[in-house]
Amino acid sequence: MTLIEMLIVLAIIGIAAGAVSLGIGAATRAPSAEAEAHALATRLQAAADDAMLGDRLTALTVRDNGYGFATLEGGKWVPRTDDALAFHRLPGGMLVKFSKRPPIILGVDGSGEPISATILAGDERWLVRYDGLTTTTTSVPAA
Repeated sequence: MTLIEMLIVLAIIGIAAGAVSLGIGAATRAPSAEAEAHALATRLQAAADDAMLGDRLTALTVRDNGYGFATLEGGKWVPRTDDALAFHRLPGGMLVKFSKRPPIILGVDGSGEPISATILAGDERWLVRYDGLTTTTTSVPAA
């Protein structure tokens, strides 16, 4: 075998090994309540910051299978479609319960309504709290 053939074989083996390792990682990453809680906290914080910096009313909206955000335009709530604030579908078997009935208004002056949301997935429970300015996530022990 020539050196070029040897390098081609090593490249093929490297690509195959990388594909297998990525496949194994994807198979073991099941959706978790913790990941969803952190995602909700991040999206809620981004929406609150956007409302304050953009000087526009923004609301958290909820459907049975997920949540999203909307802005008030011309007296009507218009759903956001940008990636960060568009509707987010919850993975199967997960549930989110909010302390207030939606739509939940996020204030333009940084004084949004304090809320909490509990993400449930089997025995996993995570609490997301929004105090009007910042969000936090904490694990809730199973009852």
